[in-house]
Formats: sequence, structure tokens, C-alpha cells
Amino acid sequence: MRRVYYRFPTRFDLNFTLSSPFGQALRYVAALHRTHITCRQGDDLLKRDLLLEIADDRTRFLPLDLIPTLATEVTESADFRFSVHETLLRAEGRRPVSENVFLMRIVDRGPQSEVFVVKEGVTGSMDAVDVREILKGACE
Repeated sequence: MRRVYYRFPTRFDLNFTLSSPFGQALRYVAALHRTHITCRQGDDLLKRDLLLEIADDRTRFLPLDLIPTLATEVTESADFRFSVHETLLRAEGRRPVSENVFLMRIVDRGPQSEVFVVKEGVTGSMDAVDVREILKGACE
């Protein structure tokens, strides 16, 4: 069953391939849900919380927690909403910085998976290349 979002844009910010088959790529993406990454940006330390939702009934998104058999249930194509919440970590405390929201489509291309990424809105410091690096890191 395909899980696609009917309002996914026809123009996208970035298109790339993952060297993993579709089912395996879905497992890698699902493993990113509710995790975090820390990174340096200049002298600051940022914590990036990753949240993923998958398309449901072509009109909305559901958290990945509600679909435990994702890799076996979904075939051909899957659309995700990929949210990254950035928090600045300092000695005096944490401060929320921004929220980055991306739409991501993964399509089955046999031994590889093709990925399309579109950023929703203009807020946040991340772009589609940052999402590619996160996904490539998770799939290797």
C-alpha cells in the first residue's frame, strides 16, 4: 500500500538516491523517529530533535509510533513530514532556536530508493542538504 500525501509539491528542493532497497530505507528512516543529534554551529552547541510522521489517507500525517509494521505494510512510495526542533545548549540553560519542517518522499527504485525533499516555510537554519546528510548517515 502506498502512503502518499496529495498536496506533496511537484517541485522539490533536492532529489537524491539511497543505496538501500525500499524496505530497508524505511526501517532506517523509522529508526530516526524521536532521536536527537548534537552539532556545533560556530561556538554554539545545538541539539536537533527529529520527529517523523507518515502520510495517512492522502490528507494527513500520523506519528510513526502508530504504525509498528511500517516496512512490511508500505510499498512503492511513502511520504513523510520530517520535523527538526533545534535547541541551543548553553551553561545558563537551554533555549529553543527554531523548527525546520520538511516533506520527504521515498520511492522504490529496485535495489535503490529515490528521495525527494521539500522544505515547508522559510524558518530555521537547515535546508534539504542537511536532511540528505542525516539520511545518508542513518543508511550507512
